[in-house]
Amino acid sequence: MLKQIEHCATEGCHLVDADPTVMLHVFPSFAMGGQQSRFITLAGALGQSFHHHVAALDGDFSARQPFSDDTLVDYHSLTAHKSSFISPTNVRAVLSLIDRINPDLLCTYNWGSTEAALANRFFAHRPHLHFEDGFGPDESPSHQLARRVFMRRLVLTQSITVTPSRALESLAISKWRLPRKNVRHIGNAIDVNRFMTVTRAKNNAVKSDIVTIGTVGALRPEKNFSRLIRVFSKCDSHLRTRLEIIGAGPERDLLAAAKESSRAGERISLLGATSKPESVYPTFDIFVMSSDTEQAPISLMEAMAAGLPVISTDVGEIVDMVAAENKPFIIPVSDEKAFSAALSRLIDDRTLRQALGAANAQKARRDFRLEPMIEAHRALYLQAAGRNI
Repeated sequence: MLKQIEHCATEGCHLVDADPTVMLHVFPSFAMGGQQSRFITLAGALGQSFHHHVAALDGDFSARQPFSDDTLVDYHSLTAHKSSFISPTNVRAVLSLIDRINPDLLCTYNWGSTEAALANRFFAHRPHLHFEDGFGPDESPSHQLARRVFMRRLVLTQSITVTPSRALESLAISKWRLPRKNVRHIGNAIDVNRFMTVTRAKNNAVKSDIVTIGTVGALRPEKNFSRLIRVFSKCDSHLRTRLEIIGAGPERDLLAAAKESSRAGERISLLGATSKPESVYPTFDIFVMSSDTEQAPISLMEAMAAGLPVISTDVGEIVDMVAAENKPFIIPVSDEKAFSAALSRLIDDRTLRQALGAANAQKARRDFRLEPMIEAHRALYLQAAGRNI
């Protein structure tokens, strides 16, 4: 890459890219979620070697946040028309944006960006990476819609598809029949120190008798927070507990109604989304996930790094992500009775909570380090764009 000298009065001279790799990222939504969180981390770490252009097909940029001067990120409105399958209007809008930005590399995310992948496959012909992180409520690894399988095979066969889990990697090869050489696994990761250096708020204060059960995630159907409210309500004899749900999304009203109808409703809080999750986990005593489908959730990594015990449905790679000591608290999806029993056990046993949290923090330090993920994406971006590494 071409370089130029940039002068800085306080730090001397350093090299910056005269021609950064221009990337267009097309998200179904840029509301806060795992994909968006990962992108924000990567963009901040990769610096001015890359110029990122972000489009959200639903027009939602609520995950947008300020970057340092060393990060080049622009946002573009591209509100898609709703359709039952593929909209020619949406395809034309994506092509217009590609023509305007002239990216070196197009990145698309999940099924919701299929129209952008199609526009590129048959018309724009730019180097293309597709990131598949999981499914909505209508699909799962074991239940794939035939027309979507066909469309993925059609539009992704000449692109590189990136997955954060081995299960999705296998699915892309075996079910979607994408060429094995075009499917890459890059595991999710987090800035472990960001979450470990925050001292647990309740450890600094006078020990409270209130046990706070918390979760962080988008309020979408597949997260099934309604299940979590039901399970929490079954622990109603524990009047010293609270449930805090951190997140925003389309199920906000439904969950508010479930909270109001719950006999434990006054101890349930819907607190909205946060751009600083490291400030949230220290207020929890137990981290919970109630999802119908996940792959390698970033919020789980964050909670583990923060030293929290975990109770979760057994979906995706969660059982392999948590420490060995925590595995008995990963519960079959349909077994709400076992979920409630596991929750009651941890509510009653502070020593066990602390032991599981310590084991999870140790595993997070070992397995979820950020640097390998950043370097794997940097190398893949440059390779796909045809740039020298």
